[in-house]
Amino acid sequence: MRSEPFLHPSRSTHFNDHSILVQDDIKFDFCASEIENESPINMEDFEDICKWLCDDDQQMEDIPTDSCVLGPSILMNSCHACSFLPYETQSSMIHKDDTMEIESQTRLRNLLMAHAEATGLGQNKLAQVIQKCVCQKASPSGPAIERLGLNLFRCSENQEEMYLKQESIRNFKMAFRTFYAVFPYGRFAHFTANSAIIEAIPTHVESVHIVDLDLHVGCQWPPVIEAIAQMKKSLIFTSIKLKKDQDSQFEQTKRQICEFARSYGLNLNVQEMDMAQIVNKTAWKKLGREFVAFNFMFNLPHMRRESNTTKVMNFVKVAKVVLDKNEGIITFGDGEECEKMRTFTDYSSFFNNSLIHYKALHESMEWGFPSYLSEARIAMETLFVSPFISSESWFQKWAERRKAWLP
Repeated sequence: MRSEPFLHPSRSTHFNDHSILVQDDIKFDFCASEIENESPINMEDFEDICKWLCDDDQQMEDIPTDSCVLGPSILMNSCHACSFLPYETQSSMIHKDDTMEIESQTRLRNLLMAHAEATGLGQNKLAQVIQKCVCQKASPSGPAIERLGLNLFRCSENQEEMYLKQESIRNFKMAFRTFYAVFPYGRFAHFTANSAIIEAIPTHVESVHIVDLDLHVGCQWPPVIEAIAQMKKSLIFTSIKLKKDQDSQFEQTKRQICEFARSYGLNLNVQEMDMAQIVNKTAWKKLGREFVAFNFMFNLPHMRRESNTTKVMNFVKVAKVVLDKNEGIITFGDGEECEKMRTFTDYSSFFNNSLIHYKALHESMEWGFPSYLSEARIAMETLFVSPFISSESWFQKWAERRKAWLP
């Protein structure tokens, strides 16, 4: 029996007292109590984030809040200043500023598309000239299209971007907590996949086996561990081997989720295998006794690394082979809508689609944050969105996926 619904919990415009390793030399904590009683981060938490980018001896400016009341003197001075300009003049000035900003963004977007066209045609010298023009116009504190341009070409001369990146990494633990809690991109995908797995588990099976393409830091699995512990079933996690330099991350994640499982009385088995071992695993022959869930999260922002398309396709093929002999499900969180690849006739169209996707992602983060916390938002963009934005990697991805989709 085979069950393999593909779930798409995130789209381009929508998208615990244990220590978990997030990258090779950075750790953060997650608490069981946080998982059980998670609540939205309030505005005080947001304001704390602003302190990331301040030196220890630097004083924070007073930040106005909704509870602040403007004094009469401020209102009087404001009205007095405005009285010198006729209403028509004020209106025309605002309209002129808006028009200039729109024109500037349009010109920058046209430059980006011209670069994509030149790259697709192999005109590398022209692409380099356009790249320099983009770097001159881009800014980490500008509109979404400017921030995109800056990240696409990694403009090395931009000192502001380098400073923000250094400060962001220094405060990675708090950044990860806040990003995962505030924005829905990862949590919604995890919730949808977890719900599908839990609902699909038959009552007659003795154990549940979850094969995860990228275990990452394990933040997806606490709700599933708790649910299966309540079902009184055994649970096995198998993580696919990715790179040798990620072995330490796997061992750290393994230890933490095992400790979390023991807190619920569940003796969790966590192992690591490569693709060939998954196919040849003799345990798959125990028909009817084990429910197998194949899970992969594809390029979700909090993961901070891109998934290899070829490995993903191989993972799906292996999952189908295993599910021919076992009851199970495939859950898939898509951060890029890669299934639309067939509709792209050239690199320019692929580039344009990626540009639209990541511009929407930047804008959704901007709308989700108060304007006076823009530095904190930029720090999170630097950590969790920038790794997916690169002109070179986009072109390589285009070539790789085009080859994969060709008959």
